[in-house]
Formats: sequence, C-alpha cells, structure tokens
Amino acid sequence: MIYQMHFVKGLLHPALSRYQLKEAEAVTRFGPSLFMLYAVSLLVYGVGAYYGLGSESISKELTKLTPGEYEAAKMLFLYGKLAAGVVFPSLFFFAASLIYWMFLDIPYIKIVMVQMIVFSLYLLEKLLLVPISIYLNVNQDANPFSFGVISQHFTSNEYLIHLFGNITLFQLSMLALTCYYLKFLSEKSRFIVWLSVALVFIITWTAGAFLAYLDVSVIL
Repeated sequence: MIYQMHFVKGLLHPALSRYQLKEAEAVTRFGPSLFMLYAVSLLVYGVGAYYGLGSESISKELTKLTPGEYEAAKMLFLYGKLAAGVVFPSLFFFAASLIYWMFLDIPYIKIVMVQMIVFSLYLLEKLLLVPISIYLNVNQDANPFSFGVISQHFTSNEYLIHLFGNITLFQLSMLALTCYYLKFLSEKSRFIVWLSVALVFIITWTAGAFLAYLDVSVIL
C-alpha cells in the first residue's frame, strides 16, 4: 500500500489515516507536504513579527534606544522570528521523531509523517492567534486558548505563568492526536507511548517558558 500525505484527512479521519500509514510500504507527497509546512510556518512567524507580536522586550527598551538602534532591534527581531519559523518545525519533525523512534520502535519516516499532521494543528493555532493578538492586544500569557490567564489568578510566579501560557487547548489536542497515532503504530504499551509523548511536550513547554522568563525576544 502507498500512503499519500493529506493533512485534512489526517486530522478529520485519523482512524483511516493511521491504518493506511501502518500498512503503507511507501509514501508519496512527502517532500511537497514538508515544503508547504515550512512555507506556512515562515509566513505565520513573519506576519507575527511584522505586527510586532512577541516584541514586548523591545518595546520596554524603546526610551533607551536611539532611532537607529530601535530599527536594528526590529530587524533582528524579524530575522529571529523567521529563523524560529524554520528551527521549531525542524525540531518538531526530526528531533522529536528521533525520541519517539528510540522508545517506540516505529519506522522513522512514519513518525515524521505523524508529526507533520500534528504540526498542522500548531499552525492553525498560530493563524488564529495573529488577528486575536492584534485586535485584542494580548501576548502568549493571555492567549485565550491557554491556561495562562487562569494561572494568574492562582500565582504571581512569572515562570509558572509563562509555563501555563504555553499549555493550550491546541497543544493538548496535539498531544492526544500524537498518542492516538503512535499507540496504533507501535507494539509498545500505551504507558510507554503516553510517557514518550508527554516527555516531548513537557520539554517543549518548559523550554518555551524558560526562554520567556529570561525575556528572550524570539520564543517558540
């Protein structure tokens, strides 16, 4: 069987998609699909940078910078966001897949394809957040899809607020969808599958929160 990559089918018909992927002896549309995800990721990060989303650390220094320094800082911010638009999906596709491959004994290419399907959910969240962030003037900690707003009622610890701001309904859906695919493709126990996937997502959330806590302008 030949598996043809389709993001919509992978999201809306995961049972059929995972069965076809498990039985597949070859895959098609891998390269074009991967290129499209990178292109959309660059577009989303670029648009966000153009509108200054996530540039709070630069704005705080506005009065301390000369016009030339401020323009240079904005350009560095833009380049950093564009770099993040390539680096983050690369880590998500290939580094995370390597962790799953080591623990779950699934063909690496099939794990990467699962990651590509799941990443389309991440891009959907990013696309929705662009107009929301622009018109409501909210940052990641106030993301309406995250637990960041709720956490601010229970703690004043900045790191914890950033951490819960990174945990969104979309992220939890991505975690569940990843487990749904991988536990079908792997002969390992459900516990090992859930543990492996949870480990990757926890690392992602904590790393993003740590960068935000250090006031790094370019965060994932």
